[in-house]
Amino acid sequence: MLTVSVLIGLTLQAAAVVGVHVAIRGDWMRRPGALLLLAAVGFHGGTEVMQWLWPERNIFRVFLDQDDIDDWMLLVSTAICAYAISYAMIVVRRIRKPAHAASEDGLARLRLPWLLVLVVPLVAATFAGRGALQAVAPAQAETGEVVPERDGALVALASEFLVPLVAVLGAVVLVRWGMRWLVPVLAAQGAVLAVAGTRAMIVFAALLTLVGAALHGVRPSRRQIALILVVVSGFTALISSTRAVAGREVFEAGQGSGERIDALLDGAAQIHTERSREAILNDLVYRFDGNTFGAMIFDSLRGSGEPVGMETVGNNIAMLMPSVLNPDKVASRSLEQRNEEAYIDAAFGLSQHVDWLPTILGTAVAYYGPVGLILFALLFGAAMAAAEVLALASLTTARVMFAIGLAHCALLYGSGPQVFVTTLRTVVALVLVLSAVAWLRRRRQATVPAAVSLPAVHPMAQPRHSVVPGHQMQVRPLERELVPQGWKNWRAKTTPAEGL
Repeated sequence: MLTVSVLIGLTLQAAAVVGVHVAIRGDWMRRPGALLLLAAVGFHGGTEVMQWLWPERNIFRVFLDQDDIDDWMLLVSTAICAYAISYAMIVVRRIRKPAHAASEDGLARLRLPWLLVLVVPLVAATFAGRGALQAVAPAQAETGEVVPERDGALVALASEFLVPLVAVLGAVVLVRWGMRWLVPVLAAQGAVLAVAGTRAMIVFAALLTLVGAALHGVRPSRRQIALILVVVSGFTALISSTRAVAGREVFEAGQGSGERIDALLDGAAQIHTERSREAILNDLVYRFDGNTFGAMIFDSLRGSGEPVGMETVGNNIAMLMPSVLNPDKVASRSLEQRNEEAYIDAAFGLSQHVDWLPTILGTAVAYYGPVGLILFALLFGAAMAAAEVLALASLTTARVMFAIGLAHCALLYGSGPQVFVTTLRTVVALVLVLSAVAWLRRRRQATVPAAVSLPAVHPMAQPRHSVVPGHQMQVRPLERELVPQGWKNWRAKTTPAEGL
């Protein structure tokens, strides 16, 4: 319901969005901290509008009353404003115009064959049911039954690396060949990731692709933005329809590509039916509800509940070490020690069999209560702004990957603070791998034998390259070493730079 408290909360959140919009000058796609604010407003504000438009469709709301939502909305909206103020105060002092990418800056250093070598095995494993898997509640993942398809290196690698690698691959295509490839790229991403049965993966890959392109100054037009919404919405609706027709089981570990593809085709064939339409609408309404979890914790803290402190943060940091270096990391720890949501569920008496949406602020209130939440929001906004300033300081492969990683964390807002540990660990690994790929490419280019003979060209002959307006003129490095001075001067006037 849109009660007075909810309307006040929505007003505070809208003010936070407007303030940040002014601070960043509308440059949302290049600002991971601003994207996190939008995600928070969507999970805490937009969801209440959905509950008002389509009441009694949210299965989470049976666990609490409207009064609990009202009190939580006032608190979380204040925290969102605190985050926005802290973030904007730092960013507005460091605002700068986007750097213009040269032909070999950022993601332009990467080449598609190298990226495909990294992506194809993860895609193949996902098609076979041994790669990226749909998320489940903590207790459902900890059934005690050994499922070989849920274990192994490919499952772990695909779960962490498939989405960012697919996004980077799409961004490289857009950076090198332009926005005319936008719709084919997003369609290919949706077709590949749909077999995992997770809507969020499709949305995240599309948005991270746009973030990577925006960091290089490549942006979609308004017409292309509309096409993005159509393509991404179509694939997410397809997954909801498929789950309604064939059940979630078709996307579980061990289900092969044949079963998954057949189920998706059945879902597409019945997407117009009332059953599928109801499933799509129900998924839209309840999967954005980031208020129930935080409201239940806030209500418990006002009763007999006690804050959990920073113990879960210590557990998250302990889980940061890769399993290769610590093989007993999982076996030696309980579910509550490995999973922050499970720990808080146990501490506040919530069911671990429900796939809650804890959110970052909804989890943070469990640390030190409402006052601690406001302080956390202030510090968190400052930290995101500082990390963003560092990522945007220059256009290198490492910094671009860091910015994409921060944006990925922002999009994973609904999963809670633990995602920063796992996602930034993934970013570090990707930076190392992609930097190695870029280094190997430079080494390969350095070993290519240079041509030592040049064709004789009369000074009055038509030049091989025509002048392209707007391009900066430059002399190619090879020609500096091998071509006589007169020839270099003539070529410098007629050869455009190899830009994006």
